[in-house]
Amino acid sequence: MSIETRASLLMRLRATDDALAWSDFVCIYEPVIYRIARSRGLQDADAREVTQDVLLAVAGAIHRFDPERETRFSGWLARITRNATIDRLRRQRERGSGLSDMIRTLQEVPESVQSDSAIFDLEHQRQVFRWAAKKVRGHVTDQSWQAFWLTAVDGESAELVAKKLSMKVGAVYVARCRVLAKIKSAAAEVDQ
Repeated sequence: MSIETRASLLMRLRATDDALAWSDFVCIYEPVIYRIARSRGLQDADAREVTQDVLLAVAGAIHRFDPERETRFSGWLARITRNATIDRLRRQRERGSGLSDMIRTLQEVPESVQSDSAIFDLEHQRQVFRWAAKKVRGHVTDQSWQAFWLTAVDGESAELVAKKLSMKVGAVYVARCRVLAKIKSAAAEVDQ
């Protein structure tokens, strides 16, 4: 399942005074950018700076993003993130941080928008799930949430969860389906 940012959100980002659009965007993408930067070898503080650099770059360039020319927004954003990470590593090397092997490795990897985009898409999907699950969590009973989480996320059998939660097996399945439907609905608010 590929999740792509809604065109309507991208259009709203072009209006610099749409604080809600930027809030939604940052809520979803800031953790994604941060995790990508960390996965490329940056320390926490450097990854946070790269994240801010990328968000500033997007704010400055969103009006130039053309969905007709670019294949996907996530590919565009992944490329910005990759370049910002390499720039940060290069600056650290120039200051003598001893990261030349990491920079050389990143620079030797062919710039594959497809693989960068795939990694970015996976992190994006995870973040949308986290965001939607957090939103839904407060709107379902604890027992329904536990039935969902234990079966759908932790992978426990419905029979075992039914025993743990003193529920019927059918009720576990119903709870899981209802919570999952709510999470999918919440996720649809961000992406389609």
